Amino acid sequence: MNDRDTPSGPTALVTGASRGIGRACAIALAEAGFDVAITARTVHDGDPTAFEPDTGAPLPGSLASTASAIESSGSRAVPIRLDLLDLDALAPAVDAAIVSLGHLDVLVNNAIYVGPGANRRFLETEPDDLARRVSCNVTAQLLITQRAVAHMVGRGDGLVLDITSAAGQRVPRRPVGEGGWPLTYAVTKAGFHRIADMLALEYGDAGIRAFNLNPGFVVTERVRAVEDLSFVADRGITPEVVGRVVAWFVTTGQHRLQNGSYHQVTELARELGYLP
Repeated sequence: MNDRDTPSGPTALVTGASRGIGRACAIALAEAGFDVAITARTVHDGDPTAFEPDTGAPLPGSLASTASAIESSGSRAVPIRLDLLDLDALAPAVDAAIVSLGHLDVLVNNAIYVGPGANRRFLETEPDDLARRVSCNVTAQLLITQRAVAHMVGRGDGLVLDITSAAGQRVPRRPVGEGGWPLTYAVTKAGFHRIADMLALEYGDAGIRAFNLNPGFVVTERVRAVEDLSFVADRGITPEVVGRVVAWFVTTGQHRLQNGSYHQVTELARELGYLP
């Protein structure tokens, strides 16, 4: 067994890392010297999950391509196929990441539900879609975080970064389809938003640090594929900017900022010189 096969350096688990923000975060952490476990539904480019669910537009990106990018930086990649709808698979996926990495230092909760009807008003949304969004955007994150934090508490150290949204804090000027976001997305992001500060309260003295990072508008592959999200595409930052801020947060920021606090990625990026 060579040195790269021996998991002894810093490690991270990034959910929803086949494309977009998750992919950028995983690659940035790898470039910062982390071995990275990644989860997503899409294993290979062109898989049935690699399409925008409402428009059918193909979406580039996969676990395989993200793993390749991680490994090209000299870090280890641990790809794990995971669907947030499969609640019974969530804790075992975290366990698999820990076993493969040897230990887990950082969890980046990025994955959310992506399914048909995501950009509809409340009364136009099927009840099953309401339940799926709550399950995937809140319940799934709680189960993933619980397993990861249990491991971190056992080691006396760990960091949880939650990729949150302003949708969980404020009302948009217009409804979904007219430049705003759907009610169900706002409700689930509001619930998700409370994980970090409560973790800091309950387990800060056990070595756990947890923060909310709001990336703001980000021009991901899916944003480009959905006409109703053009307002995001017109003024969003690239996923790579988010990745750079996450890497800074993991290596430096977590030790300077108040445990449980909420931060705007664009503000941090400007302070760090990543944005003009």
